[in-house]
Amino acid sequence: MTEAANNRLTEPGVSLLSALAGESQTQQSAPAPASAMDHPDYVPDPDFQLRGAFSNQMIDAAMPLFGLVMRLRKQESHRDIPFLYNAVYNQVNAIVEEMRRYDYEPAQLQAHSYALCLYIDEAVMSTPWGKSSLWSQKPLLSVFHHETWGGEKIFTVLSRMMQEPKRYQDVLEFIYLCLCLGLRGKYGIDPKGDEALQALILKLREIILELRGPPPDLFGDPLANVAPRDLRLRREWPWWSPLVVSAIALAGLYGYYRYRLDLLTREAIEALNTLLQP
Repeated sequence: MTEAANNRLTEPGVSLLSALAGESQTQQSAPAPASAMDHPDYVPDPDFQLRGAFSNQMIDAAMPLFGLVMRLRKQESHRDIPFLYNAVYNQVNAIVEEMRRYDYEPAQLQAHSYALCLYIDEAVMSTPWGKSSLWSQKPLLSVFHHETWGGEKIFTVLSRMMQEPKRYQDVLEFIYLCLCLGLRGKYGIDPKGDEALQALILKLREIILELRGPPPDLFGDPLANVAPRDLRLRREWPWWSPLVVSAIALAGLYGYYRYRLDLLTREAIEALNTLLQP
């Protein structure tokens, strides 16, 4: 991080995330939605519900929400949006509190929360029911970060963090996963957004691989056990097959010699009969 950005982190009324993005912002109090109990429309995906599968705590804590967002994108309608909003708010708030127990810097925590809120808001607002719901009036980004549009800022913050990848490794990995799972931000309205976003994802992937090293080879070479096209399977003969072949050969030889012997015997008898005739 540049010295100017570090100085901005200590200015009153300037959030750490705004300092990373080069912006100034006053603090506001966020409303606290009511708590919610379990609800049939808010069931995290079982494949994403398991915790402890990731060494990156930021990713691990958000896995249930990732699964939920994937399902919300496919829903044409939702019967209890206020309940869903409160439940998601409570889980995001719980994740924010959980991350504070780990050894993360305040700037890392804010960037993580910012990306998570933006990812959920963008997914909900892309649905037919989300645009006309209370979510459009009170997105999570406005509640947790007092902003209504973060599609530009998130990438400004990301570019700053990419200058110090080791320091912001967990945040970079988290945003990388968000991008792979559909976060678009400003690129969603850019005609060439897909190409630019793909280039950014590949660049992030290179940075992460450089930090973590190449992924383990779980399956090995996929072509190692593929037989060549001209391969012919070698037939394995049973141990008793030579005996059978020998027996058949002897039987054939015996039949041949017996036939010849019968033929010679018949000729000799005929010749003898001819000689003995008066």
